[in-house]
Amino acid sequence: MSIKQRITVGFTVLVAALLLLFSVFIYQTYESYRRSQMRTRLQRRALSAQLYLRDRQEFLRYNYLTLPEQHESLIDTLNRRIYSSSGPDDYRITRDMLNRARQREVYFTYVSRSWEDPKEGMALSFTVNNQPYVALVTAYDLAGRQTSRNLRLILILGNVLLLVVIAFVGFLFARRAMRPFDQLISQLDTTTVNDFSFRLTEGRTADEARYLAVSFNQLLGNLQQLAVSQETFVAYASHEIRTPLTVVKGMLETSLAYDGDLPTTRQSIEKALSRLEGAIDLANALLRLAEVEGLKATQLLDDVNLVDTILDTVTYFGEKYPLQDIELQLTDEFTEQSSTSRVLGNATLLRTALINILDNAAKYSAFKPISVRVMYESAWVVIEVIDQGIGIPDHQLTHVFLPMMRANNVGRIHGFGLGLTLAKRIVDLHQGSLAVKSQAATGTRVSLRLPARPL
Repeated sequence: MSIKQRITVGFTVLVAALLLLFSVFIYQTYESYRRSQMRTRLQRRALSAQLYLRDRQEFLRYNYLTLPEQHESLIDTLNRRIYSSSGPDDYRITRDMLNRARQREVYFTYVSRSWEDPKEGMALSFTVNNQPYVALVTAYDLAGRQTSRNLRLILILGNVLLLVVIAFVGFLFARRAMRPFDQLISQLDTTTVNDFSFRLTEGRTADEARYLAVSFNQLLGNLQQLAVSQETFVAYASHEIRTPLTVVKGMLETSLAYDGDLPTTRQSIEKALSRLEGAIDLANALLRLAEVEGLKATQLLDDVNLVDTILDTVTYFGEKYPLQDIELQLTDEFTEQSSTSRVLGNATLLRTALINILDNAAKYSAFKPISVRVMYESAWVVIEVIDQGIGIPDHQLTHVFLPMMRANNVGRIHGFGLGLTLAKRIVDLHQGSLAVKSQAATGTRVSLRLPARPL
């Protein structure tokens, strides 16, 4: 069932329920009024039975004003009927009825074969000359019952007619309300699967359809960027892996064909191994990136000792590049807050991100001194890595986190363009942020921000 059909059905059912309740209320209100009126009239007729014992001539004159199907009975103390009027006597008087009538007024209904609806009656007691009597009057409310049937018929037909009108109006309303979404669907039907340049036409009205179109266009923009990044990544990765493998194959074939002694063969094998190590490093970097891409933030819930992680990273980097000068500065505020706050995550992953950032800083600055500064800024731990390297051109700063993307000015510096991509993904998993500020031939500042939670 479509949304338009659900809206139409739901709208119709809701209004139908309200109409039904209102109709029942009207009918029951009228029935209550009719019963009250009939009860009052029966009560008056029953009370007029006293005139039979006091002034029969006046009683006979009063009897000209009768109700439809009216029958009156007057019962004495011995439960004998001392008077019975003309009219259908179709109600069987019982001793229990008379006993109840002597205690209080009794209003009752009973089924009559002559009428479709029940007849009504009233029994009450009165005293004349210190003698108790019971007057019982039965009648049929002909006018009231006819009005009740007419009202019931009017309500049924009116409800049916109104429901038809409401269903039609509800359908028109639903179709009008869903028209913007129909237009979006018609646009989507014309596009192809791989056309990420397609965009929905955003309406001018600030409604849900426009918000959906805007969100969908943003999603398409992200997908387009992802598709371009993926194509570039696949092309560059395949090229970077294919090149060393081709070179290795050529070296081995050349060695097999021309090397005649062991020293020459050994030299060729060493060159081939060097090329293979580069291919293995690239494959490992790609595997690490794929592994991190499969993680979720909910899996990183360990308390991370940032001081130990940073010191361990700097120590490891010093062992990897003994001649590299690293200036580490822990601000006083960070030192104070480190004992009262914590960072949730994974120390190994954070260490990998820091190593990649430091490795880039060292390579692209020709191993000039690097400054590492750790600060605390309003519930955030900020780690800044500043180098004096070649920098990144302004027009390429927005692409530094794309996989396999390298700046134009890197020259012959070895790298795969995966270090910042992996670091960015790790920081995102820790619900932090990674920012890069750089100027060509001046240096680069990488800021890593991690949320610090109170203990």
